[in-house]
Amino acid sequence: MSPTATDPTTPAERITVGLLLCDHLDAGPAAVAGDYPDLFPARFAHHGLDLRIYEVTRGELPTALDECDAWMTSGSRRSSYEDEDWISDLGALIVALARARRPHVGICFGHQLAALALGGDVRRAAVGWGVGGRTFEVVQPAPWMDPVERFTILMSHRDQVTRLPDGAQVLATSGYCPIGAYRLEDHLFCVQGHPEFVPGLSRRLMEDRRASIGDEVVDAGLASLHPPAPPLDQDRVAGWIARFYRHALGR
Repeated sequence: MSPTATDPTTPAERITVGLLLCDHLDAGPAAVAGDYPDLFPARFAHHGLDLRIYEVTRGELPTALDECDAWMTSGSRRSSYEDEDWISDLGALIVALARARRPHVGICFGHQLAALALGGDVRRAAVGWGVGGRTFEVVQPAPWMDPVERFTILMSHRDQVTRLPDGAQVLATSGYCPIGAYRLEDHLFCVQGHPEFVPGLSRRLMEDRRASIGDEVVDAGLASLHPPAPPLDQDRVAGWIARFYRHALGR
């Protein structure tokens, strides 16, 4: 367990998080370590988070913003700017969560859709795909982040946030992805990376998408999963998310 883990042992210390699930893995990648309904609890349960899954692509959304203590929007193979009813409905929910200052975390697609829904901009990245382990410099640590200068997290994306909503603040950046993490006051925390991923899944996704991503980028991504590449901070970022929720909820 990482030094950022909270390991709550009593029900009163645990937080119920509504996971707004925006995709499922195909059978091959899911065979590595499970589908998203397996990966997210595996990463977050020991940080005191109990996940309630909402199948957003099937029209399942909460009927009230306080159905759960806090909220999380997952990644997706879709783009946040696509004209789909479920994406529009989820965007409206994200706006409602922000107005009510309900704690909300966006991951990858969720990071992008939150920015877009709240007045920012998202576009296909000119640099192409970002895959494998990528390192980000922490430029403005939030109160829930431990004092590190950089962190490395698994990535899988080709869209990027290019402009933040008014009032949002960049927390972490890299040369290829300038907005790697951001916050909006103390109720929204978003990261472009995937803390729920494991290296085997990252490897399988890169290989499956080699024709789309390109050999050079895939080979570099595969190399990032092994020394001398920096170690991955998947669990560190998961701990930040849990601490963000506790900070926002005053616990």
